[in-house]
Amino acid sequence: MSNKEIVSALKDTHKEKEEVFEVEGVKVRAKAVSAMLIQEVTSHIKDPKPPMFANPDKDGKLEENPFDPAYVAEMRDAIARRSSATSDTLIMFGLDLVDGLPKDDAWLVKLRHLEKMGLLDLSGIDFDDQFEKEFAFKKFVAGTTPLIMEVTKASGVSQEDIDTAVDSFPGNAPQ
Repeated sequence: MSNKEIVSALKDTHKEKEEVFEVEGVKVRAKAVSAMLIQEVTSHIKDPKPPMFANPDKDGKLEENPFDPAYVAEMRDAIARRSSATSDTLIMFGLDLVDGLPKDDAWLVKLRHLEKMGLLDLSGIDFDDQFEKEFAFKKFVAGTTPLIMEVTKASGVSQEDIDTAVDSFPGNAPQ
């Protein structure tokens, strides 16, 4: 097989598969997201440093205490923030609204009602900013579990990463 044939075969096997789905009457295209982008985003969330303690069994030698309750809670928080950042990146870059936002704001009325009920916090979103409004629609309406799974598969993310991302969505976390 010549180099030209090998390159052609590789191109055929690595063609990006983009599927179009419909959510709430809106066409959404699931696209691959760069693994390097996900890695870069998550690398900015650092693990906390474990606290030190004087080990009485070793003449008071200072050692890390990875079982410190505060440290364990901080680690859980870092993992949750990393998972959320991964999900947000997949949503932002992996979901494309084929025809843009819905013509009416019925979806926004529903989100605002959830906020009024104390079930959702939209305070950090500027709905006058078109990008933030679109991201809110993608995150809270179009970002269904099956769609996010399509994006993660297309992006070459492992099943373990998919499970972590799915668990990070409200209502999907293990109880």
